[in-house]
Amino acid sequence: MTSAAAESSLLAGPPRKKAPDAPKLVRVAREHGVGPLTQFGQMMSLQIKRTGIHTSEYYDFELYAPRYSAEERARFVGTVGSHRLNLRLSPKSLRQHFDLMNDKSMFSTFLSGLGLRTTETQAIVNVSRSFGKMTVLRDPAEIRNFLLNDARYPLFAKPALGSLSVGSALIEGVDADGEMLRFGNGKTVALEAFAQEVLKHHAKRGFLFQSAVRQHPTLTAIAGPALGTIRVVTVTEEADRPRVLYVLWKIPSPKAMSDNFWQSGSMLANVDIDTGEVLGCRRGTGLDTEQIGDHPVTGQPIVGARIPFWPEIKALAEQAHSVFPNVGVMGWDVGLSEDGPLIVEGNNSPFHTLYQLATGEGVMNPRFTPVFDKIADRQAAQVKRNKAARKSERKRQRRGG
Repeated sequence: MTSAAAESSLLAGPPRKKAPDAPKLVRVAREHGVGPLTQFGQMMSLQIKRTGIHTSEYYDFELYAPRYSAEERARFVGTVGSHRLNLRLSPKSLRQHFDLMNDKSMFSTFLSGLGLRTTETQAIVNVSRSFGKMTVLRDPAEIRNFLLNDARYPLFAKPALGSLSVGSALIEGVDADGEMLRFGNGKTVALEAFAQEVLKHHAKRGFLFQSAVRQHPTLTAIAGPALGTIRVVTVTEEADRPRVLYVLWKIPSPKAMSDNFWQSGSMLANVDIDTGEVLGCRRGTGLDTEQIGDHPVTGQPIVGARIPFWPEIKALAEQAHSVFPNVGVMGWDVGLSEDGPLIVEGNNSPFHTLYQLATGEGVMNPRFTPVFDKIADRQAAQVKRNKAARKSERKRQRRGG
């Protein structure tokens, strides 16, 4: 077991995207027979078509591979393109609930109040707000007292705002002397330093201590005990009936405390939406991509495995989305416990880049594009109607009616 310095106790963010270096250009040319000029030409073509693909994403998605035609390449979107797509499906003027959805402390409580199974928040660190009868911690002494005396371990700690698991930690417990926290990755961190770090970075925006989800034994046997959530993306193809569009399984690295794919060693699996069967799994991106059949540590088959409680997982995501009918697309991170599924987080602008990494297929494919267009057209019409209604109301008010 190793000890972590205070400044590194919480999970840092992913590295920034970089322009391709010469060795990468040369490797692609040598291993795939695609010369540097062709690579640059393909990148420029994707820029012209406004796919929002950064040069690093061109390599991450292996778009240099000869197996892709120009048409197939153009179906991919980058992080920017994914955001643009989500804005078409959920225009800003229709986002009445986005502040609620972005605040994890309020979102989970809201869903739970509607009878939807979600994570349990044991305490919130926040110096500027109150949360009804929930326990709020405002200084190092209160954080220390909670972690020593009141917390029910294991805990998953994370910021109330943010994404990509940045700032999170899985806390297994406290040592016998009450001075060190034991993290899920085997590290130990001084309790006092941890409390100071949380307050320094998250005192005003909020920080949650939630009960960690104890993963279903079937998934634990395959991938280990760290929670790997099921990413369920739902769409309102029909305005009053959200449905599942695609599903992925985010499998944590054996040394990770969370399941984000950008962490080294993490895996991403494509799941059949009808049966819950894992169709494929990969680790790494671009030239370092590995197709994984069996888990590298447990040795258990990933591909071909079936995720338990499959109808319940889909139903939970669809029920949750139905609470927000104006949102065209949602991404749900669903944890699977021994008792069934529960919502860990909801994302109103899911990264469709994950689907592309898991499947090797662009999200703007012939199956999905008509769905996106149908939703976008309906949303644009609603925006137009709302604008006309506001204009009419202003005229009425000016007339004194």
